Amino acid sequence: MQKISEAVVDKVKAEAQSIVSEAEEEAKKELEKARNQQDVKVKAEKRRLLKDAQEEAARVASQSAIQQHRDMAAAKASVLDDIVKRAQADLKKTSTKPDLTAYLIGDAISGLGSDKATISVSHHDIAMVKELVKNDKRLSAMVLDVTECDCDGGVIATSEDKKTAVDNTYSTRLEMLLPRLLPEISKDLF
Repeated sequence: MQKISEAVVDKVKAEAQSIVSEAEEEAKKELEKARNQQDVKVKAEKRRLLKDAQEEAARVASQSAIQQHRDMAAAKASVLDDIVKRAQADLKKTSTKPDLTAYLIGDAISGLGSDKATISVSHHDIAMVKELVKNDKRLSAMVLDVTECDCDGGVIATSEDKKTAVDNTYSTRLEMLLPRLLPEISKDLF
């Protein structure tokens, strides 16, 4: 009986050892499976974080480029504004030339579509223009009167019936030229 009992114990030990070995093997597989799942999750999280970081870097770079463009445009606008202000200041300092004034008077009167007009000029130019009109037969035939206006130079012609006027002052002519000149200036400078 002792042999039977030893055989049963040996069989039970063998079965127990087999169950323990299977359990250990199953535990190793589960542990490996858990490690693999953890690795997959970690790699996925790394990819997500890397993608988020790349998107943020692209957003920051884009905003930086936009700001740089804005700053450059503002600097260009400032330079162009300064050029315009200097041109306007130089016009105020420019002495009026009789031949230029005669041209501006003729141009303004022809723009009215009439033969005669009253001419308005800067208070600095009244004496010169009156003398110019007096000494020029063509102008004296067209100009009814010379009056004073608030301008920096040039002329304003007003029709005989006072319904139409042509502003041929330096500042108005400059304002008319600026839309054409500024793109050319900008192209040359920048």
